[in-house]
Amino acid sequence: MSLRRLLLATVFASAAAAACPALADDAATVEELLVTARRADRTSEGATNLPLSLAETPQAVTIIDRDFMDRFGLDDVNQVLSLATGVNVEAVETDRTYYNARGFDIKSMQVDGVGLPFTWNVVGMLDTAGYEKVEVVRGANGLLTGTGNPSGTINYVRKRPTNAFRGEAELTLGSWDRRRGEIDVSGPFSASGQWAGRLVAAVEDKDSWLDFNSSRRTFLYGVVEGQVGERAILTAGFTWQDNRAHGVLWGALPLLDTGGGQTEFDRSTSTSQDWTRWDTESRTAFLELVYALPADWEGKALLTYNDFNEPSELFYVYGNPDPSTGQGLFGWPAKYDQSSNATLFDATVSGPVSVGGRTHRAVFGVSLSKSQSGYLDYPAPADHPAWGALPALPWAGDIIPEPVWGAPFQAANWTNRLNRAFGAAHLDLTDRLKAVVGFNAFDVKSQGVSFDEPMDRDEQAVSPYLGATFALGAGVSLYGSYSDIFEPQAETDADLRPLGAAKGESWEGGLKAEWLDGRIYAALSLFQAEQDNYAEYVGLNENGIGYYRGVDTRSKGVEVELAGRLAPGWTVQGGFTRLQIEGPDGGDIRTFIPRKTLVLATSWTPGWHERLELGASLRWQDDIHLQSALGTIRQDAYATLNLTAGYRLTERVKATVRVNNVTDEKHLTSLYWDQAFYAAPRNVQVSLRYGF
Repeated sequence: MSLRRLLLATVFASAAAAACPALADDAATVEELLVTARRADRTSEGATNLPLSLAETPQAVTIIDRDFMDRFGLDDVNQVLSLATGVNVEAVETDRTYYNARGFDIKSMQVDGVGLPFTWNVVGMLDTAGYEKVEVVRGANGLLTGTGNPSGTINYVRKRPTNAFRGEAELTLGSWDRRRGEIDVSGPFSASGQWAGRLVAAVEDKDSWLDFNSSRRTFLYGVVEGQVGERAILTAGFTWQDNRAHGVLWGALPLLDTGGGQTEFDRSTSTSQDWTRWDTESRTAFLELVYALPADWEGKALLTYNDFNEPSELFYVYGNPDPSTGQGLFGWPAKYDQSSNATLFDATVSGPVSVGGRTHRAVFGVSLSKSQSGYLDYPAPADHPAWGALPALPWAGDIIPEPVWGAPFQAANWTNRLNRAFGAAHLDLTDRLKAVVGFNAFDVKSQGVSFDEPMDRDEQAVSPYLGATFALGAGVSLYGSYSDIFEPQAETDADLRPLGAAKGESWEGGLKAEWLDGRIYAALSLFQAEQDNYAEYVGLNENGIGYYRGVDTRSKGVEVELAGRLAPGWTVQGGFTRLQIEGPDGGDIRTFIPRKTLVLATSWTPGWHERLELGASLRWQDDIHLQSALGTIRQDAYATLNLTAGYRLTERVKATVRVNNVTDEKHLTSLYWDQAFYAAPRNVQVSLRYGF
């Protein structure tokens, strides 16, 4: 039995009888079926639910594909988005992250172009092993996830089965005892290719530069796709990710002392204890049916179910240390068992429409979603030493024993529903002028309680979308777009009552260019957004729950982006952003967000030695600060440089060495809150990849 047959028999045991004969002949041709043609020409429709190129899309779009992620060793979403133009990754704690663009939190997420309502922060590291690419559409677009937000939308595009057999395995070792193994196997079950499958698995175990911190992540993704009859394609998939994190940060280092001066610690300093944990387990199943309708129209229905569990045992530290003694810090132990489940149904019909002798494309759809969330609170005894005064930092991981937790009580339980209808059309008005018009009508309802306060809301709105592109010639086009902002917000005020929706308008315009048969893409974007009642974080209430206030804001700026192959063997991708964010009085707000950022990544394979590949990535941001009643917290401008060198030992084996934070820059991960921790110092990763 060949290696190919053995691997497929192992991975797809249920289909072994069909798979093995098909793989015995490597030269077997795949019949021209509907499903094989679709696999060979997959097109992401994340920006508008229409199959548009970057140049045809009237918004700024960044795509980070699989080759880019593999080249630079981007194994989690935080690493990927840190190299996306205009995106800031706010790692506020070891296991909780927020993202923002154009001055505001990114609250819109998609998988395969289908919106995930009410999902806007990441708890636990999201592994990238199961994704073919990550797309970031910047600016407001209510067509994407049902609500308009001027920051942007992140679209995770899953890996799908391939027409030909292929497989890869990779082993990575790195600083702080990092060990990671990954395998990706895909191929047809028969010579016709009528049914095919793919399996991706990854396991990662590592310690940390932070005291007491370690984590283990397991990821599994499987998908089967096949043709049913002459017109239907059925796809079923399942994703499981399990994060086990210990010695975690809940909150982080105090950044101001009692005199208002900024504190300084070693990069390894942590406020955690070694008994703390923050585990997450996510299971997602999906079933997709695509049907070829007459006249080249297509119908698609998707049913997705997600179950998420987040048990944690945490230790929060608050207060401000005395600049001389380091005294003045106090503890807050907590144990929670948070869980949620969500069901999403999305259905669309799309296809060409001939009007006035020209062919246009249209899409219409409905989306129905429901999520149920809640958590149990396990109180710690009132006389436990964790509630008392703490010694000066740094400290040992066992200075506070784990409490004997009391019986749990239901702290929160609520339900969210989002139902929407939407439509969009790509209009071929002239040979040079194209337009995208659309609407999104939605109804959002929430019911439930959090710490005895109601979480009820009931809001409806219709948001229009209008965009256009005009070809100027020589591969250059002018574009512009407008979208309403109506963002239902789950954030609550100091009394834990919902703030209500943020409302406003968003405009964007600029130039896009594609040169050398599409090998080089460049864009210049000008943007502006105004919104009222935007949720801004204030602090913690007496129950330790974060609360917000509504502020009126105005954001404007410019982005420049370049991506492509500049010469044989030389690729580049990156962009520059300049931003202004103002409050109602015209003064700067949200000053924890950098006003200028630059990301740049490049790789080079020299023509005189094609087995060698060299690469570098750079992220720079200017200075940021956060004002509090006690003083001002500052982070100076800094740049992080990563280098990579790969060498193809054989046609199937490639070795890569990566050095991250080459200059050993010391900086805080975020000023989103008035607590933070230090980013990783210089570290090294070595990987060996085998293709079969």
